[in-house]
Amino acid sequence: MRTTVVALFIVLGSVSFAQNIQVQNMINYLRSKEYDKAKASADAAAIHESTIKSAKMWMYRGNVYRAIYSDTSVRVRSIDAEAEEKALDAYINCLKNDKDNIYKDEMKGYLVMAAGATSNKAKTYIYNKDYDKALKCFDLLEQSIPYDFDGGIKRNNITKDKLMYSKFEMYKNSGDKAKTMEAANKLISIQYREPRLYTDMVRICMLDKDTVSALGYIEKGKVLFEDNMELITAELDIYIARNKTNELKDRLTKALELTPDNEVLHLVLANLYQKTNQKDMAEKEYLEAIRIRPDYEPANYNLGVLYYNKGKDWNDKLNALSPKDPKNKEYENNVNESFKKAVVYFEASYEATKDKRTKQTLRQLYLRLGDTEKAEKYK
Repeated sequence: MRTTVVALFIVLGSVSFAQNIQVQNMINYLRSKEYDKAKASADAAAIHESTIKSAKMWMYRGNVYRAIYSDTSVRVRSIDAEAEEKALDAYINCLKNDKDNIYKDEMKGYLVMAAGATSNKAKTYIYNKDYDKALKCFDLLEQSIPYDFDGGIKRNNITKDKLMYSKFEMYKNSGDKAKTMEAANKLISIQYREPRLYTDMVRICMLDKDTVSALGYIEKGKVLFEDNMELITAELDIYIARNKTNELKDRLTKALELTPDNEVLHLVLANLYQKTNQKDMAEKEYLEAIRIRPDYEPANYNLGVLYYNKGKDWNDKLNALSPKDPKNKEYENNVNESFKKAVVYFEASYEATKDKRTKQTLRQLYLRLGDTEKAEKYK
């Protein structure tokens, strides 16, 4: 019996020794850049009970996979197609098992590099519609955040909230409505500040003709982005489609009685008048919004559009006249007057946005008005 016990200890000791040899082999193969052999030793050591909790093993395993994914040779990179994720996983496990913080300082930079590489890998997976692998990347990145001791991962724009938004985008692109809604609701609960979250959910709801849910997302979005034009336009379109424009006008009018100097409410009401072809009332409300806040870009732009369209209407009427018609001069003046008003508000909008299409419109308007000097400014 005694001989059997001694023999068992010898066997167990030899197995443990063999696995420690695997770790040393991995280190040696890494140094000699024999990455395929280093990978084989790393994989064997990572699953054996004698080395699976070794922080040193995990650190060198991470280094093996980092060397593979960062190599310039296609042959080396093809050794393992998931080297980025495996490197990050190894560094996380190193820090988990490093109870005495022996490798903490050494790991900081490695972890940040592997996190950045894994984040880029997730984008590649999404581009290739390999959503399951992308999700694994996001989960690994989330696991790495508690070990971001110096904030390097955060500086790479990787945070728990942003990862949640990336998952939302991925689910949306994959067409998984249930997961998309789940992710969206989580983000909304923490008031994640990205207007596309709300506008995308409105579009998804409208595809299902679910106007009630769409209006719910609009209301939540307006809490954070009260003057977001997509949300405002979507709300107006829903009320118009439901033949409830008068109800919305009443709501806005009553709200303005309580807060008459709210430029956003004036803008929404102006847009509603514009959509219901009440242009004079729309003009009045846009001007009121700008009176309250002269640099209010959406109101400036929309008023520019209103005057631009008015100028085009007069120009169409002018073109329809015969050359000797006495109304030619009057119509020409109306065209110029409308376009002159338009450029004032388009310029105010352009100052805020530097939008290329607005710039092109300004150039066209100044050329139409014969002001080549100003037109050159917007070339």
